[in-house]
Amino acid sequence: MTTSARSPTRPGVHSHPGSSTPYTLSNVRRAMLATLTFAGLRIGELCALRWRDVDLAGGWLHTGSKTDAGWRQVKVRGALRDELLALRSRHPDAEQSAYVFATRGGGRVSPNNFRSRVLRAAVKRANESREADGLPPLPERLTPHSLRRTFCSLLYALGEDPGTVMDEMGHTDPALALRVYRQAMRRGDDEKAALWELVEGGVMANGGKRDEIDAERALDGDAERTSETVS
Repeated sequence: MTTSARSPTRPGVHSHPGSSTPYTLSNVRRAMLATLTFAGLRIGELCALRWRDVDLAGGWLHTGSKTDAGWRQVKVRGALRDELLALRSRHPDAEQSAYVFATRGGGRVSPNNFRSRVLRAAVKRANESREADGLPPLPERLTPHSLRRTFCSLLYALGEDPGTVMDEMGHTDPALALRVYRQAMRRGDDEKAALWELVEGGVMANGGKRDEIDAERALDGDAERTSETVS
């Protein structure tokens, strides 16, 4: 009797097309959430993202078609860079045309699958952890768009000028930009310091429990602070 040379895939582990290196699904889901939060992509843009759109050497992420008014580039900041570098290093031979966040077969992830299998599960785990730490739950009805609003608020809180934020978000309405800017500037110095660590990778790198709690508290109010429509 002959046996297949292919080893069975462990639950929660698979290899990206173009690579023999296994990686856990939790790492991929973490990178997906980081891309929404630290690059402000729309859910459709996240699912359509290919490695040719990610310039890790130059520090830029490109989204949309160059012939489309929606084309823009977003700076790849510390925490997001770390996540994407780790993901890329696990499948260095993947084609430039490959999806960054692909299905097991190399196809495009659907927005509905992301909402149900990634975001909803992440919120559930986060709330369980927060309850154990005596913290309130994350805002109800957290959506991919909520993370996009968070990114907008993060940039302003970290001192980026409205023009830069409008370019990275793909916004054209300066009145909206200024409203969100004023809300973000209400944060205290401690909140801004926690956010800086979060965005630049300090929280993810050092694993400090105190920093994680401070960063979560700083992010909690974004759903209310940026209640205006951010497209």
